[in-house]
Amino acid sequence: MKSAKKLSVGFVTGFLTCFVLFGGTVAFAASGILAERSACRVFVDGREVQMEAYMIEGSNYLKLRDVGELVGFNVWWDGAVRIDSSSPYTGTAPAGKSEQPSITDAAPAPDASAEANAAVFSGSYTREGFNALRQVVTGAEKSGSVMMTEDTRQAMQKAAAAISDWPGYQLNRTADGMSHFTASYSTSYEDAAKFCQAFIDGLAEKSDRDKVKEIAFYVCDRLTYDASSTATPRVALSTMGVNKGNCMSYAHNFKFLCDMASTPCIFVHSADHQWNMVYVEGSWWHVDVSSIDVGDNLQTRAYSRVLYDDDYVQGASYRQTEPELTAFVKEVMVPGSTR
Repeated sequence: MKSAKKLSVGFVTGFLTCFVLFGGTVAFAASGILAERSACRVFVDGREVQMEAYMIEGSNYLKLRDVGELVGFNVWWDGAVRIDSSSPYTGTAPAGKSEQPSITDAAPAPDASAEANAAVFSGSYTREGFNALRQVVTGAEKSGSVMMTEDTRQAMQKAAAAISDWPGYQLNRTADGMSHFTASYSTSYEDAAKFCQAFIDGLAEKSDRDKVKEIAFYVCDRLTYDASSTATPRVALSTMGVNKGNCMSYAHNFKFLCDMASTPCIFVHSADHQWNMVYVEGSWWHVDVSSIDVGDNLQTRAYSRVLYDDDYVQGASYRQTEPELTAFVKEVMVPGSTR
């Protein structure tokens, strides 16, 4: 790199933890990988600077654009990451530098929104974004490209995260300002998928209700509740061991297995709690796996309810911070299901 500036990253003991999926210090990316806000310190030419950093599976990550802007090299995206170490940072491709064709020739998403509850389309939650996300949910590796405002992009990123695990859904923007979704299976979860396949195969003859119950208990067998710990499917579902995990850990391991079992499932969150909803027998039901595992009491678990309706789930811990997001992603997973 031609720039003379040097960047170094130091570490401060400890890290922040919360249980909010969006807007907090802990989040699961659309790929399903857990990211925690890092307390690392960043220096450029010996001067400490403020830069957003995240801890992912034991390593600290910085945004390449942020590094380029501070250190002095250009970074841009045109379907691939491009770096020009000889040019100052602009965040855009210099004239003639775009080497990737814009992804505008992908087939447009079919109008799945016509089947959905029209009430979920308001503000930033658009039919165009819905159709693009629905296209990858139904099996496409890449959706058609659509134009989105920045508010809609942010809303669609939240929607993708609320339904992502196996596969994960990522919103991408091309050089011409169009946006599209891609679907991919995280390689870090492959061992977990292989380990759990026999269990999933054993659910084939069970009712949808019993599948959900068996999946919830399977997660409980591999986690013990600890509010300060996280355990992704890569950790909790790759061996027969028991790992510590918070409510988010239970929710993501449950979602991973529901995805493997083709059971429609989404993430739901309040200010300090996360749980799931599943579509079973023609209705959406709440499933809070962490509450089933209270005290690791197998006798209590045997009599636990697994599926709860809206009337039963009450209190501050279940007061959703983004109910409009929940309604939207329910329709993405099962169009017409909230009518």
